[in-house]
Amino acid sequence: MSKKILIIFLGNIAHDSRSLKLVKSVKNWGFQVEVICSVEPGEIAIKNPEIKYVKLKKWSKAIFKIIEFYLKSFRLAINSHPDWVIASDLFALPIAWLVSFKKGTKLIYDSREFYSSLASTSKHKFKQNFIYIFEKFFASKSFIILTVNQSIKNFLSRKFKSKPIIVVRNLPTIADIGNREFRVNINLPDITLIYLGHFHPGRGFQIYFDLLKKLQDEGVKSKLLFIGKGELKEKLEKEIINRGLSESVIVTGPYSPNQSIKLPATTKPIGLCLIEPLSLSYIYSLPNKIFEYMKNSIPFVASDFPEIREIVEKYQVGVLANPQNFEEIYSSVKKLIDDTFLYLKLRENCRKALLELNWENEVKKLYEILRA
Repeated sequence: MSKKILIIFLGNIAHDSRSLKLVKSVKNWGFQVEVICSVEPGEIAIKNPEIKYVKLKKWSKAIFKIIEFYLKSFRLAINSHPDWVIASDLFALPIAWLVSFKKGTKLIYDSREFYSSLASTSKHKFKQNFIYIFEKFFASKSFIILTVNQSIKNFLSRKFKSKPIIVVRNLPTIADIGNREFRVNINLPDITLIYLGHFHPGRGFQIYFDLLKKLQDEGVKSKLLFIGKGELKEKLEKEIINRGLSESVIVTGPYSPNQSIKLPATTKPIGLCLIEPLSLSYIYSLPNKIFEYMKNSIPFVASDFPEIREIVEKYQVGVLANPQNFEEIYSSVKKLIDDTFLYLKLRENCRKALLELNWENEVKKLYEILRA
């Protein structure tokens, strides 16, 4: 009988590309898989007997969501009989550890961020210290730790000196490229600045509005396209009205990371990934959106941070800029607008890079662990 993998995730797996890819890979390797995750009012739930949803209320504070998830997921988790249990984020760790402890199974912790230095806790030292202790206690019980980039691995290695830590980046899946499309059926001008992803603080939105205004002031026919979802959506829409940009800025989505973005062939899209240095978690991040731009052959301008720099310089897929220097950002965007040869070269490099930078190659590291 094939081995069974239990994956526990605090959020909704329908909106989490990493967990979805993990489930698909584990099944392709011949393992049985079971998922315990949550769904909130208004969210889509995947109809699949392997996925067990815990129904949560819509809480204004994350702590209440976490507590409700623990109370409701415990019985489901403890009745499972896996060979491996994977905590797919920090706050899934306690339930995953209980299963591991009760059933004598091996625990894998998937550490996706520099959790003790999140932007949302940058002004709350007590929260940062609590998360640090919380992670150190539960993650120390794991058999192995996965993480998403080398910088976070370096931090974790100092915290867990004897613990094996493996980098499995959240790269796009080759099999999904071109299979499903998110079509943008609107007229777009010569230049389209495009942002893919979540509408969260620290993602450079004010910079994007200022970029659009300066381009238009200089006579460049351009629009700004936001594709995604998130807590700042209403604020963005109000900002568009306040700035008088209703004809120039489009907000649409959400889209699935498994979809390819289909834009009118007449426009030249330029991706934007100007993460602001609000915390160490942001500075040492490797944003999913740069790989989504690459998947869609969209050259981009991105923050000159360590992990992003390594990808951009090695594969020549975009242009780097200091996210706190507007003139440098504007110059980088103009370079992609004015230098057609450079733009086409970067676009072709995006396609070539995916031959190496893909989930199928990256997740082999996990397969070697699970099959042992």
